[in-house]
Amino acid sequence: MKIAFVSGATSGIGLAFAKELSALGYSLILHGRSADKLTSIARILPSVRLTLVADLANDNDIKAMLEELEKQKLVIDIAINNAGFGLYGKHLALKVSDINAMIAVNISALTTLTHYFAEHMTQHGRGHILNVASTGAYQPQAYMAAYCATKAYVASFSEAIALEVRADNVTVTCLSPGRTDTNFFVFDGADTSKNNKGTFSAKHRISANKVAKLGLKALFKGKIREIPLFENKFYVFLNRILPRSVVLKIYENAMKSI
Repeated sequence: MKIAFVSGATSGIGLAFAKELSALGYSLILHGRSADKLTSIARILPSVRLTLVADLANDNDIKAMLEELEKQKLVIDIAINNAGFGLYGKHLALKVSDINAMIAVNISALTTLTHYFAEHMTQHGRGHILNVASTGAYQPQAYMAAYCATKAYVASFSEAIALEVRADNVTVTCLSPGRTDTNFFVFDGADTSKNNKGTFSAKHRISANKVAKLGLKALFKGKIREIPLFENKFYVFLNRILPRSVVLKIYENAMKSI
């Protein structure tokens, strides 16, 4: 049985990936921060082979997780680096410790995991890696300045690494979903869709299940970049052709409406 690893698998897009891969017959290695949530998921997904509890903002946790994977001596066919989080608000109003934790998870941990899986996959001559970025990777956004910068790194890094490992029959796909219906849009305990207004309201979102399906479709095709839905592709295209000052103003106004 082929094996798939998913980070951040206890909710949202990560959980959707786990369910899709289970339905496709993959044996699962799931990562999360909550042992209780991972145990609950293992009860409903019998294909779960191993659960790994780790805070990816902590280097020691990452080291311990990779050591456990080494002990298992498993050949992992698919690695989904999904774990990540965002912070909303004026940059100076956010805690520096929270910003640094986000950078650690979104950038440092993803880079470490990509290196680990790519190294092993190239040794075995096959494998697929999918790194989750965001449409926020393609333009700066006021009030989510550091978050979008981390996702810009993920997109650039993933697309470059894809070129380096493709000769070894290893693919790297950067998945950049837009507004997705997950807990990402809960700020200070309140969901931004309560009044169903604004660019991030529920009516504008795509389901996590659909994101996972489209992501896996792109992965199996060996695509380097996947931006789900025409609407999101169109926004990214506009960002490239409109003057930078116009793009920045558009997103400043949009982010204020959250």
